[in-house]
Amino acid sequence: MKRRIGILLALTLAAGCQAKAPGPMPTLAPDQGRRVVAEHGAVSSAHPAASEAGVEMLRKGGNAIDAAVATAFVIGVTEPQMSGLGGGGGMLIWLQRERRAEYIDFYSAAFAESFRNLGEVDPNTPNLRVVAIPGLVAGLLEAHERFGRLSRAEVMAPAIRIAEEGFPVNQVLAQTIRSDSAKLARFPESMRLLWPNGRPLQPGEILKQPTLAATLRRIAAEGRSGFYEGETAREIVRVLNAGGHPAKVEHLAQFKPQWKRPLCTEYRGRVVLSAPPPQTGVQILHTLNLLERHDLAALGLPTRSADAFAVLASAIRTGATAARHISDPNWATVPAAGLVSDAYAAERAAFVGTGKAVDEIPAGPDPIAFDDAPPAPGCAPLQPYGPAKSLAVGALTAPGATADAAVTFAGRGEAGPGDTQEDIPADGETTHLSVVDAEGNAVALTQTNSTTFGSGAWVAGFFLNDSGYDFSRYGVTEGRSPWRIRNSTIAPTIILEDGRVRMVVGSPGAGRIPPAIIQSIVYVLDYGMDPLEALRMPRIFLLGSGPRIETEHGFSAEVLGRARALGYSTTPDAAGYARIYTVVRQGNRWVAAADPRHNGEARGY
Repeated sequence: MKRRIGILLALTLAAGCQAKAPGPMPTLAPDQGRRVVAEHGAVSSAHPAASEAGVEMLRKGGNAIDAAVATAFVIGVTEPQMSGLGGGGGMLIWLQRERRAEYIDFYSAAFAESFRNLGEVDPNTPNLRVVAIPGLVAGLLEAHERFGRLSRAEVMAPAIRIAEEGFPVNQVLAQTIRSDSAKLARFPESMRLLWPNGRPLQPGEILKQPTLAATLRRIAAEGRSGFYEGETAREIVRVLNAGGHPAKVEHLAQFKPQWKRPLCTEYRGRVVLSAPPPQTGVQILHTLNLLERHDLAALGLPTRSADAFAVLASAIRTGATAARHISDPNWATVPAAGLVSDAYAAERAAFVGTGKAVDEIPAGPDPIAFDDAPPAPGCAPLQPYGPAKSLAVGALTAPGATADAAVTFAGRGEAGPGDTQEDIPADGETTHLSVVDAEGNAVALTQTNSTTFGSGAWVAGFFLNDSGYDFSRYGVTEGRSPWRIRNSTIAPTIILEDGRVRMVVGSPGAGRIPPAIIQSIVYVLDYGMDPLEALRMPRIFLLGSGPRIETEHGFSAEVLGRARALGYSTTPDAAGYARIYTVVRQGNRWVAAADPRHNGEARGY
């Protein structure tokens, strides 16, 4: 009996100390790091080494921005298939003391000349003209320079160390190396790294990347010029030119990330901030506006209540239509403020919770008519993303471009007009991280190569993205401006309650990103679930624009039978990709959770 008591006491002490232990490696709970409770700060990401790097920065006195940048650089080392120096993304920042939100868009910018008259791209044929100018380095460094506290060398040190010393390959990376062998085989350097001696790296083998470590050291020493100029830039251009891309070194030097106002709405008395166009925060906020009209908690869990299932499914379907209006606001009028307004949601609410699944959700009124609607009361002090008319077309372009030089793209991105869920890759080729610090600052950051391993081309230690592939599908007319950012479903999101961060959330997963984020928010805020339990809940996703729903395992047979009676066609999905990384405030503590669908982990102190 004494031995049992001793074991229980040891386990209790270990669980209780995970948020207080002074050492660099907090004691993990029995859930293997999926859930961590912290008093000061926390990080959730797709790799334990990345989360540990973020918490290391917090312990050193850094803030959430320092931690996020350190975590992001490490993720690029440990998840080279998902993101890295050759990719891009977006970062939503909350500054608690200033009560201010900022969004930096560093999605890789496609160089129009590279895909003009390109025609349809065969995904099985090397064509580096679809590579966009990588934005990640510029975005991370600029955000850090503006808001970080620690030195650039300090926040980059963990990534350099892990690239140099190596890390054990996990199952996800090993599987991706095998499944993308055809893409990697086009480029000998990629194969030498990931298929040494003619066989793919196996789980548990150590992957060392000394060339990447050297490039990271250059960036740490020289800043953005260590990437966008000099040796690294010349090597990028050499590889691109060999693949038919017309890029020049000066094109890299000209790249600048864009600071934008985040989108904003209110959900059940809380302020919700998310990514502006051409990212897809509009879909999340519009869907939440639709759901707010229904008492989900009273209806029961969607896994056991057909009424709740029908409300959630119809809201997600209706909300997805908002993505049809998304484009790069540099080149098109995007009425994002109208799309996230309560007035626009009122016009679309008739399609939610009707008790019958319609075959198609009609386009509805032009959201430009609602673009002047005032922001929600809680959003107004934050000066959110405004009416489209307040943003001159071309106002956010690269240096040297003029406002009247807009290129007209017939193309669409991941979720453009007429595209359905089936047009969007189901696997997702992205990663996300969520960070909070002891002062209440927060970062939601999503970064990507666009598709797995991007173009497949390895240069200077990293893989180049393929973010211009969408434009090649549709063509482009002549224009003088060199840049275009494709539509993307990434949507880093932060929720405030009583002026403080309540939830930081985001996900990879291409078209599954918005539904996954929406459902994680609903389970935490509407149903009061613990963050990890909320992530364990089975999710529903769209299959096409009709009433076809993909369901993860866990919905009762009765609910699925009733859903079919309502007109839904349900398809089981046992291995849904979209993986949430979140930090939630519970009282005065942070609970960080990493989606059990992946082998990411959370850390805190």
